[in-house]
Amino acid sequence: MKTACFIILCIFLLTACGQPEKKKVVIKKNQFYLCEDSGSIAKKMVNLINAARSSERRCGGKKYVATRPVRWNPALANAARMHSKDMARNDRLSHKGSKKSTVEKRVRNHGYTWRAVGENVAGGLQTCEETVSGWLESPGHCANIMESSFTEIGAACARNSASKYGTYWTLVFGSPLK
Repeated sequence: MKTACFIILCIFLLTACGQPEKKKVVIKKNQFYLCEDSGSIAKKMVNLINAARSSERRCGGKKYVATRPVRWNPALANAARMHSKDMARNDRLSHKGSKKSTVEKRVRNHGYTWRAVGENVAGGLQTCEETVSGWLESPGHCANIMESSFTEIGAACARNSASKYGTYWTLVFGSPLK
């Protein structure tokens, strides 16, 4: 009986060892994460930009009066998202896209027909609040925020932990052609 059990055990072990190894499935994480979900960014950015626009402000040496609020526009947000991802992917903080695109071309490619368009970019900041605060300290970015001809915005952030800044923000301003 002991011999039979030993033979069965050996056959079992030989059979088990002879089975091909199961391959591990490795799922690579997308290195370009949005910093916050788009709904959260939309609500925060509209509130922060409108709070800034609601009172008189100096942007560098120029004085701006309070102006009307802006509203969220999905086409502008899509253009912002694509540019933020492009900057993160290419480790480049710039208003020019990796293929020399401009904000005008990017918004047009997302179906937005504009009368006026502008863009703020930033890198290295973690939240909407930090980013808008930084833009308000920069004369050119502040001027875009206070520009009364802009009536709509879209914004996005993308992350790439292997890049210089880690986070890349884009805020696109627009005024539709009516």
